[in-house]
Amino acid sequence: MKTRTSGRGFTLIEMLVVVVIISILSSLVLAAVSSARTRAKAMQTQGTITGLEAALDRYESDFQDYPPSDGDQTGLVGAENLYECLTTTMKTGPYITRTSDFPTCDPGNRDKPKFCDAWNRPIRYVHHHDYGNKVPNKSTFRLLSDGPNGNAEQGDASSDDIVNWNKLRPE
Repeated sequence: MKTRTSGRGFTLIEMLVVVVIISILSSLVLAAVSSARTRAKAMQTQGTITGLEAALDRYESDFQDYPPSDGDQTGLVGAENLYECLTTTMKTGPYITRTSDFPTCDPGNRDKPKFCDAWNRPIRYVHHHDYGNKVPNKSTFRLLSDGPNGNAEQGDASSDDIVNWNKLRPE
């Protein structure tokens, strides 16, 4: 006597198609999550730069100038000076009241801390005397993060650098 099965199972091809579809969908979701994470870090870094600008304005009103960057156009020495000046207790300092809002790091194992971006790289600072008082940010200062790719592109309009000026319309 023969018995019949009441249902039909999935074929190997059908199962492979389902696995491929799930793989494609998961890769799309992962790409979207990665992109969102990068945008969130960029927004966090922009917020840090905005906070540093406000602190620099308070510092400048007390000292009638911005912190020096000691002739360093790369902004790394300036980053060390920036941290030191904004955390000083001289005059009405410290100018950064909640240091927990401003991440710090010490890339290169140097002794002096620096304010850092969301990728744990220093936010570079250059006083206007050290870049010849030229655009961008004529007669103020430059704050610059190398952005997601980590390459210093000096705030070029096509770069992913995060800066304190409008890259499309330098002053």
